[in-house]
Amino acid sequence: MTENTSNTPRRRVLSGMRPTGRLHLGNYMGALYNWVKLQHEYECYFFIADYHALTTDYADPSQLKQNIFEIALDFLSAGLDPKLCTIFVQSHVPQHAELHLLLSMITPVSWLERVPTYKDQQEQLREKDLATYGFLGYPLLQSADILVYQPDFVPVGQDQVAHVELTREVARRFNHFYSPKRIVPGGNGSSAAVEPDPNYLLLPEPEVLLTPSPKLPGTDGRKMSKSYGNSILLSELDGDVHVKLQGMSNGGQRPTQHDPGDPDICPVGDMHRLFSEPIVLEHITTGCRTATIRCDECKFAAANSINRHLHPIRQRRQELEENPDKVWEVLDQGAVRAAARAEQTMVALRAATGLSRDRSGVRMDRSATRPEDQKDIRDLADFKDWWGLAPALLSRNLREVWRKNIVPVGTALKQDTEGVWLTLNNRRVFVAVATQNAGEESWAFSVKPKSYEILVLLCWQEDLQIRDFVIPQKLYVAPWTSAKKAAGKNNINFEVARVEGRYVLQLPDSAAIDITDTEAEYDIIGN
Repeated sequence: MTENTSNTPRRRVLSGMRPTGRLHLGNYMGALYNWVKLQHEYECYFFIADYHALTTDYADPSQLKQNIFEIALDFLSAGLDPKLCTIFVQSHVPQHAELHLLLSMITPVSWLERVPTYKDQQEQLREKDLATYGFLGYPLLQSADILVYQPDFVPVGQDQVAHVELTREVARRFNHFYSPKRIVPGGNGSSAAVEPDPNYLLLPEPEVLLTPSPKLPGTDGRKMSKSYGNSILLSELDGDVHVKLQGMSNGGQRPTQHDPGDPDICPVGDMHRLFSEPIVLEHITTGCRTATIRCDECKFAAANSINRHLHPIRQRRQELEENPDKVWEVLDQGAVRAAARAEQTMVALRAATGLSRDRSGVRMDRSATRPEDQKDIRDLADFKDWWGLAPALLSRNLREVWRKNIVPVGTALKQDTEGVWLTLNNRRVFVAVATQNAGEESWAFSVKPKSYEILVLLCWQEDLQIRDFVIPQKLYVAPWTSAKKAAGKNNINFEVARVEGRYVLQLPDSAAIDITDTEAEYDIIGN
């Protein structure tokens, strides 16, 4: 393994498997073999999808826990290293179910009904009652599995690319409703448009990571599957592999052993291409085409090659079977790490959807808590004589009103310098004041070119109401840095404007930043 000497965070990958029992060579070559490689290059999360197992097998979960253990053994014995990746059980991280429920509120039913595998599996599994929401909604649960970790990539084969598209559509729809917005100027005389800001998407759309998915037939020539009874398990014993290979189809070739064959269209040839050394592959290829090697000899050689590849996997599996506590410890620790990452996503999503576990965004009914003759705290009609004051005096007065009357009680702030307060963790909060430009829905600010972690903009309207925007640095850091550089020793002059019902921050020579959703959001000061 090569050490990552760069300070750049590794890009994130997420994938999972349903626990249907011990894995076979098709599972291994189709996914697990590639996962083992990916863990050295990416920040990887690999999970056992036990919720998904219940979407079709809900009537009999008697083998579910055993199957979870079996697949965990296969994950670890095949080479997944808990020091390099996070391995966990889906249901052990409750954020999967929480996000699935949240996404179900915005996802049209028609999107789920059009998923190709929905009707296909209903047709193939007629003996099961799949007229359930769980089965209809399993693609959305897959989307939640992915999006809760905000991965850069989802590793799939070419035939699975379409499966990721629903996840991308769901993320796009969620961002349309809830992500911070930006104003996009219209072209050719068209009006400006409001769209999710691509720099601050709550649910970034994951990309497909195409991974090799070689052809690996079962012993009957069809796709390898335990339901077909044609699979070879990773944990298969040497002798059993030989028995299964001897019964393997040769694709209907070589009616007699004197007839030449074509290993390129033979299922046994596929096994050789994946598991045999080049010298063995060359020997059986020449022998098959010249009829100088019998099929049973070819199959015997293929079984040897498979056993050679599986030997270290079986050996690691045996060691783990003798120490099952170690396997469960890996899953427990993986669940803790996975939940910590998933919770980062859910904190932001709960806040955006009004489900946060604090009191942010709650505006008190002042009429119920104050005397009838007392106005709302943001109504400064009693201070209308201040409107024409010099900017410095006006700012000082309104900042004092802001700190005493508007900032929520209990918010920890300590004044540092004129207009600057410090939070408990010493983040700098700068409060700037502006009165509404005459006849316009805009406010002009002039601020010293310094850095602030939080910017509070007090916009005093002509109706003498104050609008207070509490803007985290992440929303404005890049254009602010550019404006500081351009301003030199001069102030940074910028504007807040109301555009199509939204409030935008317009810094010099930069795209407009939608700050509507930051109004009165004082919870960021305490975080």
